[in-house]
Amino acid sequence: ILACLSYGARFSFIFATVVAVTNFIVGVIWGSIAGYFGGKIDLAMERFTEILGAVPSMIIISLLKYHMGPSPHAHMLVLFIAFFATGWIGMAGRTRMQFYRFKNQEYVLAARTLGARDARIMFKHIFPNGLGTIVTSFALAIPSMIYSETSLSYLEIINLEAGSITSVGTLIAQGKDAIVNHASYVALFPCLFLTLMMLSFNLFGNGLRD
Repeated sequence: ILACLSYGARFSFIFATVVAVTNFIVGVIWGSIAGYFGGKIDLAMERFTEILGAVPSMIIISLLKYHMGPSPHAHMLVLFIAFFATGWIGMAGRTRMQFYRFKNQEYVLAARTLGARDARIMFKHIFPNGLGTIVTSFALAIPSMIYSETSLSYLEIINLEAGSITSVGTLIAQGKDAIVNHASYVALFPCLFLTLMMLSFNLFGNGLRD
């Protein structure tokens, strides 16, 4: 059980980190442009994110599963696309708020007066000042991704069993059947791991914010 849990946790951590980093990069770039330029550009970009964010993730997952087949690697790709499709919107919103907060500060006006280009002002002067809130959101996004992936695997909406891939959610789903045979420890340790991991990441994120 320890070996399976270690292997499943490795997949969950790597998958969640890759998705979170991708969402971070796209969200920061999108939010920076919207917050810095404002006006019609911001209005158009905000309407696009609102439309995209209104699409339920389960519809995206169902359509992708239907078109990409039942293999575990296809389901892993379905998870990535579904989490990426709307996962960057929250990061973009936080970045946009930070740019609106700092773009009219004196040091930004001084840099613009001295001839600094927009890209330098955005990522050299404004972005580092709003990095605290953005990094905290990034740290809390990783456990959220793991929890979502675990839930979908446990409910067997995403099937990672038929292959070399496993995850914490898959182990909990297998342990559910073992409870009937009085082997509750099979499900206990993956659940305990998930609980401690969520608690640890949330404490880490709160400490990082403070």
